[in-house]
Amino acid sequence: MPRATVSTETVRIDLATCPGGFVELRTLSYYEMMQRRDIMARISTEQTGGTSRNRNTKQIMEMMNAAVTQFEFENCIRTHNLEDENGVLLDFRNPLALRSLDPKIGAEIGRKIDELNKDDDAEDLDSSPIAATSFSQDGETKQKETTTDEPS
Repeated sequence: MPRATVSTETVRIDLATCPGGFVELRTLSYYEMMQRRDIMARISTEQTGGTSRNRNTKQIMEMMNAAVTQFEFENCIRTHNLEDENGVLLDFRNPLALRSLDPKIGAEIGRKIDELNKDDDAEDLDSSPIAATSFSQDGETKQKETTTDEPS
């Protein structure tokens, strides 16, 4: 039988922005990808406000970007050797760790997480041909190839 569960293997990334630093990342499960999309959806929902809410929209968007990043770091980073100025290992389950993380290092880790969790396959599925079945009045089954991009 074909395996349909997410791999538990990690990928070690040696960080260019932090010589000697590394993170071991894992891919998100489908459920976690959906959770991440839920967080992102809150951003677009909150942006629909009128001009009188522009200031509030920006603040909410910034908070959601931080929430997505926190979610990704917490769920994707399995092990690492990154420490604070006192030699204490950073705990990415704690949102305060991101507040003190060097932005170049954080951006590099974020890019690697994005690369590891690319959703290209889902985009390919959205535009791939689908065999649609239609039934004629005489009960005969007919196959019609269509794509999700075509109007119905």
